[in-house]
Amino acid sequence: MKKSQLPEKAAELLENGSVLITGADVKDGVVERIQVYFADDGEAVMDIISKDDLVQNFPEEGVFALYTAENGMSGEFKQVEMFEGQEDMYFRTDNTKTECDEFAGVPTVSFMETVENICSLKLKKA
Repeated sequence: MKKSQLPEKAAELLENGSVLITGADVKDGVVERIQVYFADDGEAVMDIISKDDLVQNFPEEGVFALYTAENGMSGEFKQVEMFEGQEDMYFRTDNTKTECDEFAGVPTVSFMETVENICSLKLKKA
C-alpha cells in the first residue's frame, strides 16, 4: 500500500485492539526492547516494552510490525507470529520457525527514541 495509506491502516488495526511494532532492539537473535503502539482512550499510545512483556500480553487481536519498502514509497503492516522454540518464545513476520526474533526490519528502538527527541526540540529563534 502507498505510504500515505499507512496511518489509516494503523488506525484500523489499533481500533481493533492490535498492537503495532515500530522499533526493536535485537541482539544475537533475541529482542531486548520493543517500541509498540496501542490504543488507549481513543488515542495511539507509545511504550517501550521487554520481550517478556510482549510474550505475556500478546493480544488475540494480533501484533503487526511496520514494514516500509527501501525506497520509502510504500509499506505494510506484517503480522507477527509468536511460537515456542526449544528454549524460548520467538517472534517472526516471515512465516518461518527460525529460532530467533525478527520484526520485518523495523529500526532500532534507540533510533526511534532519537527521532522522537528531535521532534520534541524547542528551538531558539535566530
